Amino acid sequence: MTTMENPKILKGHNRQLFFLRLLAKVGIHSPLGKLIRLVAYFLDLSVLGSEWRNYLETRQNLSKKFLGLDLALIHTSFLDAQKLIETVPQKRDNYLGPLKINARSFFLGNTLSLGINGKEHTDVRELFLQILGDSEQNTSILGELVEQALERVAQQQRFNVKDDIPRLMVELLHKYIFELQLSDQEIYRSVDYINNLALATVPNSIHTTILSSKTAPLIQHRRELLEKYKTSPKYQQYLEMAAFSQLNEETVTNQLFDMIHIAGTAGTSALLGSVFGVLSSDQGVQTRVVAELDSIWDGKATPNAQLLEQLEITEKVIFETARLYPPVRFVSQLATEPQEIEIAGKQCPIQTGSRLIASIFTANRDPDKYDHPNEFRLTRNYSDLLSWNGDNQERKCPGRSLSITLIKLFCLYAFKRYQWTSCSTAEWDMNRFGQFTPQNLVFNGFTRRVI
Repeated sequence: MTTMENPKILKGHNRQLFFLRLLAKVGIHSPLGKLIRLVAYFLDLSVLGSEWRNYLETRQNLSKKFLGLDLALIHTSFLDAQKLIETVPQKRDNYLGPLKINARSFFLGNTLSLGINGKEHTDVRELFLQILGDSEQNTSILGELVEQALERVAQQQRFNVKDDIPRLMVELLHKYIFELQLSDQEIYRSVDYINNLALATVPNSIHTTILSSKTAPLIQHRRELLEKYKTSPKYQQYLEMAAFSQLNEETVTNQLFDMIHIAGTAGTSALLGSVFGVLSSDQGVQTRVVAELDSIWDGKATPNAQLLEQLEITEKVIFETARLYPPVRFVSQLATEPQEIEIAGKQCPIQTGSRLIASIFTANRDPDKYDHPNEFRLTRNYSDLLSWNGDNQERKCPGRSLSITLIKLFCLYAFKRYQWTSCSTAEWDMNRFGQFTPQNLVFNGFTRRVI
């Protein structure tokens, strides 16, 4: 069955059109309008979760702009997605990609940095940039942390990409940002928190009753880790930075928790896993990368910024992997004025406050932008790549440079200082709604080389 023939998705499309016209009559923010949106959201959520790629491609065949989850207007072409991302100023709500955060208690009542607006949004972004620092200047520090991370994996002589990388990243980022060492139990709980973020999409009443046995330990872990942050030698410095912007202590600790766990760990881990997947499955690409690594580093001294700048092929592999397997697949904002659009020959009213989504996944595979878009090629122009939310200063990922630096360092150390006896086949489940990363990629006999 082709995507165009998928009756479940086409039925959902027509249902969304019906709900949209009904909302135009009752009002998007009226009590009845809120109920309609909630019903429409959960009716569509199951289809998106189980067949998200067919969901996008079926509707893209109807129109490059179409109604999606939560009656959002989804932009699927590169040009439309880029234009939406670069809109200034932007109005946001508490969404994580396409998912609405209904259970605020999961975040201790705080708003995600993705959902704040105006001066607070600008101030939080500036705080992030100051705290993350210049990754090039900190290359030596980051290299030592990557070495420590891989040494942990080498102790078990088995590197499970999907399971191990998030744990390594949680530990590494807490060392880098807070100079704090997490216990094994804290690391596992943090990864568990990340893996259960979808629970925050259910209404808060369900979250605190039916699901409380599952979510209460996760919330308690968040509280305990926020308290641990206060013991960091960097903590007072961060509060002083935030004081210039009048950000309070609660905002600072919660925003840093989300930065580390959601953007830092979930996003970077998925992309790093995909880079390892590409290098393990494409012998030609691996040969070119390893030759580049061999030509610039003997595997002895700690790498510096000048060395990383020479990793041109490795950087292109990271960019092309980010294009095909983007760490962020959807960028969300709210309409600031009403508009009418045509979908499959029908006029559809979009109200102020309706959600607008840029589908980075489809934009990155738009044949009008990229030749042979589903093929892995290192000859592309990445100057306007959308995978880190484009270049709009309201949206551009504050951790982009750090993420790329870490992935380069993991490649350097893994291929130069470590070895393995065999590895399994890298496979991406493109129908799974979770983070992109190879599902069963394992490096067996993972040990340190004798240099």
